[in-house]
Amino acid sequence: MKLYRNAIILVIIVALLVGAYFLISRNKANEEITDNTAENLLKLTDYTSEDVESVKLQNADGTFIIVKKDTEWTLSSPTDFTADSSVLSSIVINAASLTADKLVEENAGNMATYGLDKPIIITLKLKDGTEKVLEIGNQTPTESGYYGRLSGENKVYVLGSYSSEKLVIGKNGLRSKAIYSIASDTINQLSMDRDGQNVFVSEMDANKNWSMVQPIKGSMNASALTPMLEAVASLTVTDFVEDKPADLSKYGLDKPSYSLGFKTADGKAYKLIMGAEKTKGSDIYVKLDGRDEVYLMDISAFTFLDKPLKEIVDVFAYIVNIDQVKKIDLTMDGKTTTMTLDVYTDAEGKTDADKDKFTVDGKDASGKDDKDKQPFRTFYQSLIGISLDEVDVNGTPAGAPEISINYTLKNGTMKVDYISKDANYYYVVRNGEYAGILVKKNKGDLGVIGMKESYKAMMDFLAAQK
Repeated sequence: MKLYRNAIILVIIVALLVGAYFLISRNKANEEITDNTAENLLKLTDYTSEDVESVKLQNADGTFIIVKKDTEWTLSSPTDFTADSSVLSSIVINAASLTADKLVEENAGNMATYGLDKPIIITLKLKDGTEKVLEIGNQTPTESGYYGRLSGENKVYVLGSYSSEKLVIGKNGLRSKAIYSIASDTINQLSMDRDGQNVFVSEMDANKNWSMVQPIKGSMNASALTPMLEAVASLTVTDFVEDKPADLSKYGLDKPSYSLGFKTADGKAYKLIMGAEKTKGSDIYVKLDGRDEVYLMDISAFTFLDKPLKEIVDVFAYIVNIDQVKKIDLTMDGKTTTMTLDVYTDAEGKTDADKDKFTVDGKDASGKDDKDKQPFRTFYQSLIGISLDEVDVNGTPAGAPEISINYTLKNGTMKVDYISKDANYYYVVRNGEYAGILVKKNKGDLGVIGMKESYKAMMDFLAAQK
């Protein structure tokens, strides 16, 4: 019994000793790891970007010199493309403070083994005149980093992938993916061609109102225009394809599918040319007119490219504020109705509908119906609210108008004629000039039928007045 008890005590003592051993070993290991990370870092350079005057990057694409201008790192050479300042800043930061993951060989004899016989060379010039030259060779077999060394030394290191990939960068990696820098609210002219044919030309006036000027005239549809301006202004490329291409046809840029021209308030003009899609609905080949560079661009934001013209422009047969009209002569269904308008405005320019004076064929039409609305104003809104249904710039109106509206304005006159095209449409002619638009004969809201119904309601209201 005593022997059994002693055996148990012995087992417990052994267990305690084993536990103590592992605890001490673990603590010691932790101390060694902490010691390695804190004191034994393999630092090839140990500066801040504030210590740096310039960085020279030499690789297969050429020599690139990075300097600071004002508060941003810029490319002083070459100057034939725009570099991304954030990429340049990253190069400076990582070159100034570069650490290695491990030392591979203390005294390497054959640098070709590591790709260091033809390395990427990074020359770090400090403000105190000191220069440090880094060399980067091949990627490691496990792709965990790149081999590197300080120029003139035989120690070869493995550089961490994060830092080294910031330095192993070619010309295209340096480029800014914003091929121009503009704000959408500075654009004052926009045009689009499709398959070599102009779709429209639009302009912004001094009051920041957008109008289409070709092929028809009218206000631009804001819901269609805004995405166009934003897509153009925020354009970035997804990849750089080729400098100075000898053959544009392989990108579909010899016969562009689309092109967007735009001007900005500072007088600069741009033309974005689009060719073939590399990936349907995704990437498309593009170039800027005047530049010999081909890019890939994400086309997803350009959903408006195939919109019909009638969805881009808001065109009414003729629209004018009621306070600018003195008289209307409406001829339809074999009858001419004459209306006079006198919209009340006080000395401060304020209006008062109760003081308006309207007549129809000499009869007072200023009254309100049982819904407290003026039937005359309802009719007027439907008269000027007839909107386009189709664009037909090649139409040839002929014959007498079925509906004719003569507006006598405070400043000039306007005659709007509706001339029959066929059983479904009218041509719209303004002051003898075809407007390039068609309106449906049988449309109610914003159409001729709606106008006729409002006219009848007004005339019925007047007939019921004593």
